[in-house]
Amino acid sequence: MDISSIPVTLTIIFANIGITIWTHYSNPVYFRNLSEWPYQIVHEKKYYQLLTSAFLHAGFVHLLFNMFALFSFGGYLEQFFVFNFGEMAGRIYYLLIYFISLFMGGILTVIFHHKEPEYVAVGASGAISGIIFSYVIFFPFSQVAVLFIPMPAFLFAFIYIAISVYGMKTRFGNIGHEAHLGGAIGGFIATLVLINGAWEMLLSHFK
Repeated sequence: MDISSIPVTLTIIFANIGITIWTHYSNPVYFRNLSEWPYQIVHEKKYYQLLTSAFLHAGFVHLLFNMFALFSFGGYLEQFFVFNFGEMAGRIYYLLIYFISLFMGGILTVIFHHKEPEYVAVGASGAISGIIFSYVIFFPFSQVAVLFIPMPAFLFAFIYIAISVYGMKTRFGNIGHEAHLGGAIGGFIATLVLINGAWEMLLSHFK
């Protein structure tokens, strides 16, 4: 992949890295205030947390995993959009899908946890989930590796949704399953609405 052809993806990655490092090595109050606290969003109207929390990460492993996923899926998706819709329109579509997914992930987290004053979430996982599911629409049979097991992207998407739903019900792991699910739904729907012919393109792969 020619990295000069994916400036939007790289900008988002650098923003995540820079803001995460800044909050980890500056006053801890910044990390706390910019994280997503669903209770505060509802009761104290701190709506900005829906955006700011998506550029923070709990640790550098969390950050590395998310940025690798964004580079892997988002880079190809950005190139695909630019190739098919032109420089400006392609990157606008890409940004819209990213931020719609980001907010959908945050909103679903608020819906499920707004009564819990101590619940907090950070990370770009919701936005990246949306990018992955947008990618699946156009490349459902491309091979992805999950725990070193290769599988088509559409199968990965089904497993991803199942794990997210199960995780929401059982609350296993220190993972924002609601953000994952909300972002995935947001990215999938946003792509179908924004990209003319996306649904037909998805179906054509299964004929």
